[in-house]
Amino acid sequence: MSPTEESAQSIEIDNEPAAEQPVDVDQANAEAHQKALERARDLIGQTISERYRILDLVAMGGMGAVYLGEHVLMHKRVAVKILHPESDDNPEIVARFEREALVGAHIDNPNIAHATDFGKLDDGSYFLILEYVEGKNLAEVIREGPMKPRLVVHVARQILLGLQAAHELGIVHRDLKPRNVMLEAGFVAKLIDFGFAKVSVGKLPLTVPKEGRPPSRLTGVGVIFGTINYLAPEAAHGMDAVDERADLYALGVMMYEMLTGKHPFDSTDPVEMFNHHRTTPPPRFSVRAPDVKIPAELEPLVGKLLEKDPYERFPNAAAAIEALDALSISSEVVEEAAVRSKKMTPPPPSVSVRPPEKPSEKAVAEKEPEKAPPSAEARKKKKKARGDEPALSARRARERKPSPINYALAVVAIVAVLAAAFFASR
Repeated sequence: MSPTEESAQSIEIDNEPAAEQPVDVDQANAEAHQKALERARDLIGQTISERYRILDLVAMGGMGAVYLGEHVLMHKRVAVKILHPESDDNPEIVARFEREALVGAHIDNPNIAHATDFGKLDDGSYFLILEYVEGKNLAEVIREGPMKPRLVVHVARQILLGLQAAHELGIVHRDLKPRNVMLEAGFVAKLIDFGFAKVSVGKLPLTVPKEGRPPSRLTGVGVIFGTINYLAPEAAHGMDAVDERADLYALGVMMYEMLTGKHPFDSTDPVEMFNHHRTTPPPRFSVRAPDVKIPAELEPLVGKLLEKDPYERFPNAAAAIEALDALSISSEVVEEAAVRSKKMTPPPPSVSVRPPEKPSEKAVAEKEPEKAPPSAEARKKKKKARGDEPALSARRARERKPSPINYALAVVAIVAVLAAAFFASR
């Protein structure tokens, strides 16, 4: 996988959107990103903390780089996340990195990538060791086109199970997006990157005293952060107004994308996009993707996730899971996952891909009722008849052969007929 850059943005909210100017973050940071990329590649082949060998650069973000690594003693693949050196001078970024380590270490759920180690390198850079998830992220799958509704339900349910586990510990992701959902074989979803998570530290089973715990507040008043394309409307009131229902809103945007292949809104300006989230109703599936067939029962469910008022959404992940389970479409996707992963091409219509079906034994039995077994007397008669068959055949043969008397009578009859014909002609 080639290194890519997609990071959450922080913007100031103003009540007068017209005064805001579009910010081209990529262009402003292009030079710094290139330097960070070169520095990140220099780590490939090195061993950090005496036990993690860096094998490859997987991705680049605004705060750090993600590598594929290997534990040199256990020979186990791991994901290694290292902060950029310039990020070490920013206490808030370091606190967020520590928070990601804290969250990953305390959530034990199959739909969340867990953290196993955290520390500091010799040059002062912080590193985090995470479970390595082999597969694609959801953004890559969405780029391939609309996903089948059954598959969308399957993936969404697993995301909700991960969110439910996090929310029960007082953790709100706050940067849920397709790139932060990894899909393993069989489309098993795992949530990653809790760097912007809102954590209720009091709910975590921490061993350190209160004075040694990380701060519960990392952002200033009036500043919002996250990926604008998936940011809930209530974030306009500040990140303190964001709770678990903001994660459900982000999931609603993701489900919309999975089903239609498109984001609900078209905008490249972050402020304009956020205003769409705040005021613009999402267009119907049939308007956004008229050529895609989507079961009607999914539209109200996604619409409830995308309600502008958080109190109009599902109250929690458990309620959303219950609504998904109530759908008539199946969430079993084993066959479909295999087809998508192998990218099978269907044969032309003229080619038969399935042999003619043979009727099952059950169908034959239903069509032809079973005959009752013959009685003992019937079997005895049948056996006797089989024993008499040679004598019966000989007798029939003799009966078919003419006897001497019959032969003589036939000759006399012929002579009589010839004599009568002779005298008649005289």
